Amino acid sequence: MPIEVTMPKLSPTMESGVIAQWLVKVGDTIKEGDVLADIETDKATMQMKSYEDGVIALIDHEAGEEVQLGDRVMVLAKKGEDPKEVAASLAGGAKADAKPAAPEKPAADNGARKQSPADAGAEGDEADDEGEEAVAVGAGGRVRSSPLARKIAAEARVDIARVKGTGPGGRVVRKDVEDFLAGKGKGKADAPAAAASAPAARAAAPVARVSTAPLEEKRIPNSRMRKTIAQRMAQSKQTAPEIHVTVDVRVDKLMALRETLNKELAAEKVKLSVGDFVTKAVAVALRRHPALNATFEPDAIVRHGGINIGIAVALEEGLIVPVLHRADELGLIEIRRGSEALASAARGGNLSGEQLSGGTFTISNLGMYGVKQFDAIINLPEVAILAVSAAEKRPVVEGDAIVVGQVMTLTLSADHRAVDGAVAADYMRTLRNLLEEPARMLL
Repeated sequence: MPIEVTMPKLSPTMESGVIAQWLVKVGDTIKEGDVLADIETDKATMQMKSYEDGVIALIDHEAGEEVQLGDRVMVLAKKGEDPKEVAASLAGGAKADAKPAAPEKPAADNGARKQSPADAGAEGDEADDEGEEAVAVGAGGRVRSSPLARKIAAEARVDIARVKGTGPGGRVVRKDVEDFLAGKGKGKADAPAAAASAPAARAAAPVARVSTAPLEEKRIPNSRMRKTIAQRMAQSKQTAPEIHVTVDVRVDKLMALRETLNKELAAEKVKLSVGDFVTKAVAVALRRHPALNATFEPDAIVRHGGINIGIAVALEEGLIVPVLHRADELGLIEIRRGSEALASAARGGNLSGEQLSGGTFTISNLGMYGVKQFDAIINLPEVAILAVSAAEKRPVVEGDAIVVGQVMTLTLSADHRAVDGAVAADYMRTLRNLLEEPARMLL
């Protein structure tokens, strides 16, 4: 019996996903663990993998389409089954009332895909005389494009003919329009202008003057990640009454220890960051103050047995918080490698559901930007988040003398429904002691 592959739950809060791109096609033989597509969820763009072996008989949705959690996205023919017969028996796609897909075009079509049911009925577009998928009509003529791409372009008041398509056969998909609006893509109509302006730009480069030309007005549609960030940040500020506790930490001993350890670890190509020491100290301090390693529920405060540190990672499209599990049980080298792996997976869109779930406390570090102090917004349902700023040289008092010391400012934002001021202050005192005397982390 054929295998139906449905849209999987790739993040804890996912309700639907947009197919960013297919990495396979009808007729491909796949095995368990093969990556089928990149899926844009409310958290990040993640990989959808196969849990079965088979041959792809049918793909229900085009790239750029949004699919609800649990809806069918493709069908696999099992060993001994004819993929073409399977596809014929299931023609019509994921929707029960969908019409059968249009027949494939001849070889002269240059590999373009057949028309999808969704394209056939979207916004009244009509197929051309060669049986291509739906088109949009703009100032530049008829343009092959997906329904979602046309909708975004229309909302942004952009002539879709200016957008260069990267889909099959030059088809304009959602990402093409979003890249164009963000200024990444080069529109068809923009190419001559860009070429003409290049010599002038080269000639003006040595002058190094600030341009006074009017800035280009852009309308950038919110991605699913940005919409989720907006919703969750507003929910946090409206729901959790915050208390902020700030301390200055002198890190001279920590910086000296870091330099010594990095010299010893150079052969292993490991370079510890200040953030790694902060992560270790945060985890150790949470063992001593379990009230901060908790989540808030309407009927209870849940203190967690595992200390799982969420580490905020900035991406071009927004912020994501992958989780370093059991951080209190890890050494500095393991924390460095684990943090690097999470950041790399986040930027490559390869985070797993496990890496995005289970966080009990979050760290937001802007020290690399030279930030002196900031307040972070609590990542609900967690009850606290730590904002980490830059370690910098400042005048400090030693006895009756003023000397130069390396100091960093840390700010804890805590949910006052679950964490009292004295509890938050006591936690920060412990954290400061650990960072000022890093050998105490071993006790």
